Amino acid sequence: MAEKSPERGSIFMASQFGKPNAKPIRVIIASENASMRMSGESNLPLFYLKLLRARGAEIWIVCHSRVRNELRELFPNDIDFHRFHFIEDTRLQVLIWKLSHRFPYRIQDLIFGQWIHAITQRTTRKVVKELVKSENIQIVFEPAPISPKGLSFMYDLGVPVVIGPLCGGLEFPPAFRYMDSPVTRLSIKLGRAASGLAHQWAPGKLQAESLIVANDRTAKALPHGYRGQVYKVVESGVDLSICKPIEHQSADPRDPVRFIFWGRFVDWKGAQFLVQAFKQVSEQSNAVLEMIGDGELMDSIKTQATETGAGDRINFHGRLSREESIKIIQKCHVFVIPSLRECGGNAILEIMAMGLPIVATNWAGPAQYVEKTCGILVDPTTVDGFINGLADAMLRLEKSPELRQKMGAAGIERVKEENFDWESKADRILEILHETIGQKAARQP
Repeated sequence: MAEKSPERGSIFMASQFGKPNAKPIRVIIASENASMRMSGESNLPLFYLKLLRARGAEIWIVCHSRVRNELRELFPNDIDFHRFHFIEDTRLQVLIWKLSHRFPYRIQDLIFGQWIHAITQRTTRKVVKELVKSENIQIVFEPAPISPKGLSFMYDLGVPVVIGPLCGGLEFPPAFRYMDSPVTRLSIKLGRAASGLAHQWAPGKLQAESLIVANDRTAKALPHGYRGQVYKVVESGVDLSICKPIEHQSADPRDPVRFIFWGRFVDWKGAQFLVQAFKQVSEQSNAVLEMIGDGELMDSIKTQATETGAGDRINFHGRLSREESIKIIQKCHVFVIPSLRECGGNAILEIMAMGLPIVATNWAGPAQYVEKTCGILVDPTTVDGFINGLADAMLRLEKSPELRQKMGAAGIERVKEENFDWESKADRILEILHETIGQKAARQP
């Protein structure tokens, strides 16, 4: 990945950290998943890898072997690929994974998934400790997973640890809490109650020198007894080199307005409610709904789409690469994200940067990013009210090209003004890493 440091990055290094010729910071990024093909959370380590390197940092990365082939494809000529270290699954993890499929998805994710993650983290810790000694590492950075309650094994490494940006501490809106079964709710409640003891066993978050949170809600969800400095940085970011404003050519007003959904087909992303809302939209317009993504609800949502009678105007594209997804998004007019438990919302920021208006749930992450100038927030007060609200918002934007253009332009400006772009975010993270090293050194005798 041979690329010059951006001009702004070079200026930042010189102005914030003194001598331009100072030795580069030596960082380990520890993250189980580092992938552009998986969920948005898994993208984060690769953005940090690229951008911190561009600012002169020397980076080692420790992640799971499931992403080895992808990273080899992403960095085919990388002379530093020997700094990528991969963790293999154990037989116990495979057994736990098979057992988890007898339980609801949420329990798979929050209970069994945490067990599997803990085993991976223990092995990761051993590798990181060895690298700290052998490579003269100055700091360990753990950007994912982003859950504030999730365990971290990055402790007693001999160097300071920075964890985050974290984002979470969420529940479904009250009217949608039925989506978790009683067994799931009980399991989650017991799991959170036990998290205090679990963090004593794996005290990475308790002992970290710095914890980065996306918002006040996440700060309140940090495990009791943490001692590190808390910083606030949004979890999501935008790559402005890819997410460029769309220039819609003047089109025939009879052409359909295209709505776009881009996300996982899981219950909390709300695609099932969007399909119901689009039934109303299709009855009053010639609009089209493009849906990018996959997940365990894919088949049921396809069936639902057919049953609504609007299936011939809903296009399912499956999971696509970011580049392939953006090609489709560039042909669309409105982004709809009916998520009911979205901590952040990376896709929202990316599409705002591209100049599309947003229809989103007035809850958690989307409500933090989307203002009335750049989109329409729908209150999730009741199920029927939510579906009707989505439909009303979509129809309002379908009927008004002027409103779409105005909100799209406002979204572009919001991304710029709030420094939601990755370049600004990388500058701030690098600053935090340096501050943390300095604070640790200042406490030493």
